[in-house]
Amino acid sequence: MIRVFNHEIKEGERAYFTVPAGELAHKAVVQLPVIVVAGKKEGPVLWINGTVHGDELNGSYAAWELSGEIDPEQLSGTLVVTPICNPIAFECRNKISAIDNMDMDTAFPGDPEGMMTQRIAYMIYREIKANAGAVISFHTMATPYRANPYSVRKIIPGVSDSVNEVSEGMQRAFGVVTNCVVDLRGDTNELPGVTSGALDITCMKDGIPAFMGEMGQGGKVETEYVEAAKKGILNVMRYLKMLDGPVEKPGRQVLITKRRFLRSDKGGMIRMNVKSGDEVKAGESLLDLHYYGDEMESYPARSDCYVIGVRENPVVSTGDRVAFVGTEWRTW
Repeated sequence: MIRVFNHEIKEGERAYFTVPAGELAHKAVVQLPVIVVAGKKEGPVLWINGTVHGDELNGSYAAWELSGEIDPEQLSGTLVVTPICNPIAFECRNKISAIDNMDMDTAFPGDPEGMMTQRIAYMIYREIKANAGAVISFHTMATPYRANPYSVRKIIPGVSDSVNEVSEGMQRAFGVVTNCVVDLRGDTNELPGVTSGALDITCMKDGIPAFMGEMGQGGKVETEYVEAAKKGILNVMRYLKMLDGPVEKPGRQVLITKRRFLRSDKGGMIRMNVKSGDEVKAGESLLDLHYYGDEMESYPARSDCYVIGVRENPVVSTGDRVAFVGTEWRTW
């Protein structure tokens, strides 16, 4: 038996329930959905968290579908899913909460006396820390961008070799072509803002193996990437010995060890000349920029790069991100 959010689920049972997570000003109750599939046999607890940013839907949708397809009789251990962990941001389909302007993936482990985002993060992480043996944190790229599925694992100061080893094993088993490892022991200069409150980082600091699955584009449900996420979850469960059967991996996997965003120096409209998964040589054109005149300004790659994601919304201002690329990578 497992006890999650004060609900007891017995071996062989499947449960869906909601947990009150706060109130809005007009007294509407914010509800946190939870799905639990408790296996008939003993094994680890895999926790899947989704929609920490409100427009990131593919992984959540996949976990919800899969939770109804897994047979508890064949499951060793327990699958727990918090598919919409940030209901306020989900309501607006935005990365941040309209209530307190917070990004939940900077708020873990949360604060029971903080703002609503911090309180919900605390509610969730308290249960993760008490129960989970492994965590997948699902994301997507932001709505203006398009990317093939990719995974991200962090190397964090002070985390044990055993936790890092299982995290790496889970990431590799997940089975997507493009995989990233970010070494936080130095200054990555990858993203603005902070990373210390991210769910996967918080888990690993507490000895819980974790990685991120980035599943396509925000703001929509993409069937192809939902299926990829489902396949990845099943692979991780096989790696953790929760399900029988071999891990199914693609013919080639790429490991990216350095990444950066490329930004526009000017405003206007862009036309991308590359797509996610392309390997581009220095000097080749990544995109063209114009402002409805006769001239097109080409943006060549400054160095060889592996394209992780590209901007799909063509309208840009100075400083806008136009592509996300790996600058060091190898076959894994």
